[in-house]
Formats: sequence, C-alpha cells, structure tokens
Amino acid sequence: MKLPNMAYLSTDISEKPKLLIFEDEDSMQTILTAALLPEKYELTFVSTEMLGKTKLLNPDLILLDQVVAPMPEQEDFCRQIKSLYPSVPLVVISAYPLNKFGNHQQYIDLFIAKPFDLSYFLNGVDSCLVTD
Repeated sequence: MKLPNMAYLSTDISEKPKLLIFEDEDSMQTILTAALLPEKYELTFVSTEMLGKTKLLNPDLILLDQVVAPMPEQEDFCRQIKSLYPSVPLVVISAYPLNKFGNHQQYIDLFIAKPFDLSYFLNGVDSCLVTD
C-alpha cells in the first residue's frame, strides 16, 4: 500500500529528532520504521512528489532512498532538497554507487550503500543529528 501523501508515525509531540523520509516502497518503509524506532525518532514518510509541500515539517534530518541512479536529464532532487533545507543533513541510501551521483554528491551529507549494515546506518543517522 503506497502512502497517499504523508504518514506520521509518532504519537506525541516531543523533542525527538524529526526525520523526513522520502520513501514510496512499503517494504522499505517497514524496514526503516523498525530500524529507526519511532520511540526514538519522529518519522514522517513522504513520496518524492510531496517535496514542495514539506516545508512546514521542519525536519532535523532528511533521508532519501534513491531507487534509480541519477541521470543528467533528471531533475536534481538532492539539489532541490538542499535548496529547501540548506542546513538539514541529507542522508542518501542507494543500491547505486556514490560515483553514479556525479555533481549530486555536493548536496549529500552522508551516503549509505545498499545493502547496508544496520549498526552503520544507525550510527550514521545519529552522527548527522549531532550538533556542536
């Protein structure tokens, strides 16, 4: 079942870090929800078509599951995300190697290759949320 627009998985308003997750695939949503523990993070899943409607969400971290390799003729989605959220870390997970992202790399704060080690993934998310 695809999410129609947005699905909010937290049940209370708190000081939990807010993660905005661009993910359309049900199975990956399930995996990320289990891994990221909604008790620890406030999770909001959206489709890529919702980018312009997410401005008021004020995330602490953005996670993008890049299911297709970026191509020159495609719109630069990473650039669009960073133009809306310039100071929010962008974590990209993809089965495609980082070198396929060309100049998209300049907008990515952390790249995680699929399949990923769960501990590495969680440590990466946590490290991106740490502020000095």
